Amino acid sequence: MRPPKPDAMSDPLARRCSIPLALFAFAILLVVSISSSPAAAVAPSLTIVSPTEGAVIANGTPVLVQFQVSNFAFVQPGRVGQIGSPNEGHANVFLDAQLVRLLTDVEPFSLSLISGPHTIQIQLVADNGTTLNPDVSASVRVVTTLGPGGGVPRITILSPTRLESTGHGIYVSYRIENFTLVEPRGQPNAPGEGHVQLLVEGVVVMEVIQYEPVLLVSLPEGDITISARLVNNDNTTLTPDARADVPIHVVASSSVSLPLVSNGGVALLLAFILVVLILRRRKVVARPPNNRGGSP
Repeated sequence: MRPPKPDAMSDPLARRCSIPLALFAFAILLVVSISSSPAAAVAPSLTIVSPTEGAVIANGTPVLVQFQVSNFAFVQPGRVGQIGSPNEGHANVFLDAQLVRLLTDVEPFSLSLISGPHTIQIQLVADNGTTLNPDVSASVRVVTTLGPGGGVPRITILSPTRLESTGHGIYVSYRIENFTLVEPRGQPNAPGEGHVQLLVEGVVVMEVIQYEPVLLVSLPEGDITISARLVNNDNTTLTPDARADVPIHVVASSSVSLPLVSNGGVALLLAFILVVLILRRRKVVARPPNNRGGSP
């Protein structure tokens, strides 16, 4: 007996069912292949942990840089006869776009920076020094200063006192808080550092970087105002403005005590008198005695 012929519609139906099954099996194989690929295929990553973006590095201290790296092996560069893998090499450190250091480990490192804003960048490179593809780098911007890390800068005039009468010269003493005096050499501005401007009637007459009293001379007679102001390295005022004013009365020097005497000049005056007395005594001792009467 002849076997029955298969239904003519069953063969196309089987083919239609087999196509999705084949695609599904191919997808599973692809996923398994990708998941079983070596870890070296994972892209390296780099993160700067410290300092944070915009951090202020105070008191002139070096900045400590800490960073993290994943999927990358540090090796010594220039190994003879060694072929580096795609995910190994070293790191270059850039300060304001200038190469300053080569790293072969993930240990923290320090950088000594001058006052002002700076950009620190770390870049992973291959064993031969070429950049990775794609590039793997991280950067952070900081500001360094010789000044303190916080607090509002202030200046207070201690002497002369309000409405004090003086001659044409007087010592000005002041107290400074939360601010460090530095010599202006054209360096960038930095928070908490700069110098002092002394003003007479709103006009700058001196720029100083000393904490000791400063002698102002040739003051105009009459009622005037002396001011002391903290400014940035480029002579711009701080925000908020740090300034102190004191009104005084300037009269002829003969009507008041001289600034030299009223500001510690008494010792100099006494020393001068002592020198004169010593010189006169030596002159008297050196004078030959007068011979009175005849010879014996």
